[in-house]
Amino acid sequence: MSPRLRRSPGRMIAALAATLAFSAPAAADHWRGYPGMAHGHPHCQAYPGAHPGACPYMRDMANPAPMTGKMLGVHISDLPNAMLDAANVGYGVSVEQVRPDSAAAAAGIRAGDLIVEFAGKPVLSADRLRWLVRKADAGKNLEVKLMREGAPVTVSVALPEAKAKDNCDVKEAPKLGT
Repeated sequence: MSPRLRRSPGRMIAALAATLAFSAPAAADHWRGYPGMAHGHPHCQAYPGAHPGACPYMRDMANPAPMTGKMLGVHISDLPNAMLDAANVGYGVSVEQVRPDSAAAAAGIRAGDLIVEFAGKPVLSADRLRWLVRKADAGKNLEVKLMREGAPVTVSVALPEAKAKDNCDVKEAPKLGT
């Protein structure tokens, strides 16, 4: 065996030290308050260490904020190619769940449907459907083409008006001194 391939305790300790040195900055990010971490958000410096509900950019998973913007009201997922072939369609997304008080429920969209077209545009992925919904005109009747139990179905849906989003209010720092 060549000397270069031998493992020695010294080389193993050096490799472990190098690994720890390079991973320490990434492990320390939660103390710095980067997005997605527990102690703050860079857009809300006025709320350091505050509870998650204090800053609208931070998510409070126990009490999620109501969704804003145009919304169809469906939980969707992309389909693998094998399922698309089995349904005899080339593209589309699967409706996993429909919110009871949504535009989709009013239009008659059900869980298990495959959405293949929205407002005359093909739905190639879940992201594409979200983009088409955001881009669509609110209050207008839009045509949605579905596949339900192997048969094509067309429904008309009217998206509700978008709600305005609140912005993060920046508070002044307290004044120190006399």
